[in-house]
Amino acid sequence: MTSKTLYLTGNQIGTYDSLSSGGNGDDMAVTLNGTRPLGGAEDVYRLEIIQVGEGVDDFSNGQFVSIYPYPESDPPAEPIVTRLNPQHDMFQGRASSEEHQIFTSPENYVIDLNGVSSGSMQYRPGLEPPRAEQLPFSGLPSQPPSVPCFAAGTLIAAEGGLRPVEEIAAGDRVMTRDAGLQSVRWAGQARLPGRGALAPVEIAAGALGNTRSLRVSQQHRLLVTGWRAELLFGQPEVLVAARHLVNDRTIRICPCDEITYVHLALDSHAVLEAEGLGAESLYLGPGALASMPHAARAELLAIFPGLEEEGPMPLARPGLRGWEGALLAP
Repeated sequence: MTSKTLYLTGNQIGTYDSLSSGGNGDDMAVTLNGTRPLGGAEDVYRLEIIQVGEGVDDFSNGQFVSIYPYPESDPPAEPIVTRLNPQHDMFQGRASSEEHQIFTSPENYVIDLNGVSSGSMQYRPGLEPPRAEQLPFSGLPSQPPSVPCFAAGTLIAAEGGLRPVEEIAAGDRVMTRDAGLQSVRWAGQARLPGRGALAPVEIAAGALGNTRSLRVSQQHRLLVTGWRAELLFGQPEVLVAARHLVNDRTIRICPCDEITYVHLALDSHAVLEAEGLGAESLYLGPGALASMPHAARAELLAIFPGLEEEGPMPLARPGLRGWEGALLAP
């Protein structure tokens, strides 16, 4: 037997008050009533799974799952819940799929990689999701979920011309909107499942003035300009998280099996040029640091010691809240 450590965002796991089921075979439906996510997309939780059989790569009956807040405190916090049993074969197999797992013992919890909504959720009759599927460990990252970042392949304006973001290293200079060429102080990347809150947002060429299609994480803020920003918010330029600009036409959330996300941190928060579109460098706020693996967080705090004493960097432009940003979706 082995153990497994995985991570979820707060909107990918939640509780529910009661459960009802009905039907038979592919007509089986399971309804969760009184569902509540544990948190939002910027909250992170650590899952510890024990009694994992050799060669087993998914949540299965006989395992036990404990959930902890992340990052770890000192001394470590008590788990939120322990010994959840993922009985994948319950409800004629409807308890699980490659995107969800329902727990009924010892407490009512649900994992859904597409997000846990408040109110009720139903896993419907029919062939989707297939009743024989189980939630694979590969569907969840083995390190804390990514913070705002670029997808590998994005072309960044840098010294000497355009460069793929994954080829930019600490010490290289990139073009900023306000201060010209500036040195990258830290660069990091991670390959993660591109599902749920980790699925990238794809901005079609020209949707925001970008020259080519580009992909960023859902939390990554993009520069939006124009008369609507001025009229609605009194600012000629604002930063809006990509997920709040989604219009399901030219800007869409595009799940994928895997994606490599890349972070670039500068001495100060800056607006970079990504595919000709203004996009933020890594903003080192509490949420970003909390989502980083221990080694990366320690490295960043060593490079930027003032973060602990003085707090996060100022934003390069005013940042909009979700409902505000949605008003500027094209």
